[in-house]
Amino acid sequence: MGGAAILLSNKPSDSGRAKYELVHVVRTNHAANDEAYRCAYQEEDGEGNIGVSLSKKLTAIAGAALRENITTIAPLVLPPSELLRWALGCIMKKTYTPDFRKAFEHFCIHAGGRAVIEELSKKLKLTEEQVEPSRMTLLLVNNGGCHTC
Repeated sequence: MGGAAILLSNKPSDSGRAKYELVHVVRTNHAANDEAYRCAYQEEDGEGNIGVSLSKKLTAIAGAALRENITTIAPLVLPPSELLRWALGCIMKKTYTPDFRKAFEHFCIHAGGRAVIEELSKKLKLTEEQVEPSRMTLLLVNNGGCHTC
């Protein structure tokens, strides 16, 4: 299992020590969609063991949620040139995927599996260098973590 943690503070006195600043938060809710609500849930099996069940539709539901989150945050983070290209694409009824590399220096793709990393890197047109941290995280997770740290 992989894991991540972040410590956030809203105290002005902590701003001098902060390495990063949270500028935007995007949150979408798909709980009203029954398929989304039940795509990952905890339940007991016939032998009484509690476990997590994952729906076969999990990747499609996660993709839809990611698409909605990206659509929501895009106007907040993309440079005007990319927003203009996106708007022109909408007007001309052509699909244009904004270049998010112009908005972010670093990408952290969920290391849930090679297919997830591959698909997101392809859709966001990321370079191998930009995807490497996610691949290395997946490698560490699959090998049982970092034992030299």
